[in-house]
Amino acid sequence: MKALFLRVSAVFLAVSAVASCTYQGEDIGDPLTRKAQWFSFVDGEDIRATCAAGTPDRTRLVYNGIYDEQLRIYEVDALRRILTIRVVQPGNGARLSTGDLLAPWRAVEEKVQLDQPTYDRLVASFAQGGMFAPPPVGLELPSRSYFWTAAICKDGKYGFTAWKYPSAAFDQMGFDKNLFALDPTGIAINQAKDVQFDPLWEAKAKRLEVTVFSLRVGAHGLVR
Repeated sequence: MKALFLRVSAVFLAVSAVASCTYQGEDIGDPLTRKAQWFSFVDGEDIRATCAAGTPDRTRLVYNGIYDEQLRIYEVDALRRILTIRVVQPGNGARLSTGDLLAPWRAVEEKVQLDQPTYDRLVASFAQGGMFAPPPVGLELPSRSYFWTAAICKDGKYGFTAWKYPSAAFDQMGFDKNLFALDPTGIAINQAKDVQFDPLWEAKAKRLEVTVFSLRVGAHGLVR
């Protein structure tokens, strides 16, 4: 079993060097795809590329509950009224097997069919939470923090914004409660709280044993 972990770790280290690859619709629940294309996925490059007059609205929300602890992804398909939910937790060694070396890092995925009233309430909460307002340009989003991002195509126009804890904007979002209420995964939410200094984590970061990055919000998406 230890040998399997070492083999998987080697793969992750190799992939981490190309973490800016363009996301084009691959399975983001797959840990290798996620490692290579995460920034592009969060930015919604695929949404931007197809967003034009007449195209259906799309919404991709990502909750970063400290990157190495929990990621929650919520995607709303306005055409089919489907909410796709993916939750990523730390690798669970008990799920590791020779048949699927990456199983411990794969996302748990669920799909929820939304009726029209539920969909309408969700979109209304997006607007009330500031999703369609101008983005907080310059906001820094460290991987070891709590934040939400939203990449959207609405009325044929691409947009991107974010909310970081702690802030008044984060407290006033509102849509997070709606999304969590619709989430059938049964996985407890890693609630936002003050991040304490952790000397063990800092030591791992220096040895490049944990993923460390910081995103920055621009006027038209993430700034690379």
